[in-house]
Amino acid sequence: MQKTTEYLRHHHGGDGHKAAAKTVQSFARNHDQGFRKFWHNHCDELLSDQAAIIDLGCGTGLWLNELAQQYPNARLTGFELAPYMLDRMEDLAANVSIISDDLNNPSTELPEHSVDIALANLLIHELHQPVTLFCKLRRWLKPGGVFILCDRVRQPLAEYLHHQYAAIDLANQTPEYDALVNAFQHFQEHNRYHPDDIIALLRQCGFKIAASETFKNGRAVRIAAISV
Repeated sequence: MQKTTEYLRHHHGGDGHKAAAKTVQSFARNHDQGFRKFWHNHCDELLSDQAAIIDLGCGTGLWLNELAQQYPNARLTGFELAPYMLDRMEDLAANVSIISDDLNNPSTELPEHSVDIALANLLIHELHQPVTLFCKLRRWLKPGGVFILCDRVRQPLAEYLHHQYAAIDLANQTPEYDALVNAFQHFQEHNRYHPDDIIALLRQCGFKIAASETFKNGRAVRIAAISV
């Protein structure tokens, strides 16, 4: 787990406390109206006070706490490995539990067919490969259970640099070496998959795709997959 923890710290910019603060600050943006509409369209039939819901890469637990306000008796479980995210969790609801695990190769064994809804919001691009997690999710989810996946997807290098590193002006100056290395490393990490790649992997792991949509001008995707 230590190796993955160090990778995540680097992926999040090297400063864990700043990364946790940014997660809190960006919560509304990452759970915006588009997310909430997609979530309710595909999860409302399963949402109840008896539901079992897991949030994979739950950050500081804000989404779980929001769900707990609506469903105070639901079983809500968050998975998070980064210690700076765990340290930032405060006042978690009584029906929220947290599991610290490496989602590249989870050691956790939830009961088979025990989960109604799973969410991975901005997680999959951080994994070295998602197949192990997808296969476990298929076992954990009840037949008909829903997996909501939201993440960054592949885009041309020029668009990525323009969006993420607008201050890098290659025509008029040579950026600092470390800034360029960081930009290109993050490009590789944030551009692992095309939406079709993720959809194909989910199908190969036994999921049925209920819906998919791109957003952020094609830089991100939302997918609703059903365990069958």
